[in-house]
Amino acid sequence: MGAVIDKSAFGKISEYVEDARKNAVILAGGRCEGSKGYFISPTLVETKDPGYRLLCEEIFGPVVTLHVYDDERFAETLKTVDETSPYALTGAVFARDRAAIRQAASALRVPPATST
Repeated sequence: MGAVIDKSAFGKISEYVEDARKNAVILAGGRCEGSKGYFISPTLVETKDPGYRLLCEEIFGPVVTLHVYDDERFAETLKTVDETSPYALTGAVFARDRAAIRQAASALRVPPATST
């Protein structure tokens, strides 16, 4: 993996990783090395809070946060995914159930496909 773009980005992303150490669980990665370049290992974070800041803010670095939702709260989870960020760059719901996938597609603000 390559380094992040600059010292400023390294500082911001490192702060997210430190926040995860204190308020969530780092499942993989979490190493930030700035002595020779600005390297942050790909990091996977798990949180029990669907409103946790790493799920709500765009990080623009090798950090992904997951929240395992309760099946009975699926509709609420869809609403949370849809409304949490105005950018919707990284929000996703994973499911194997076709009905759940159709429900997600109709509930989320998914722009129509366009051909170029």
